[in-house]
Amino acid sequence: MHQHEHHDRRHSGVSSLLKTLKSEKLNIENWREREGTRDAVKQSIYDYLYDDKTGLPVDSYEEGEISLLTDSLFNHIYRAYPTLPSPLYEYI
Repeated sequence: MHQHEHHDRRHSGVSSLLKTLKSEKLNIENWREREGTRDAVKQSIYDYLYDDKTGLPVDSYEEGEISLLTDSLFNHIYRAYPTLPSPLYEYI
């Protein structure tokens, strides 16, 4: 797989993941205050990134890298989506 294809797969994967999270978990009132919901969001991110069909190319990433990316994505989502729609992206 070429670098451009990696980028396209990552971008479409993250967009799809965000759409799924918005419909399933981020629409729960005060999701950030509930440990179970926070854990479920983080696990969904990890599972999505690690999945052969939806996630990152397994031959290009090690499990530790996927864990770091999971943490990074979770932290961004935690900050950007305290509510839906995101106040951060409201005017974009």
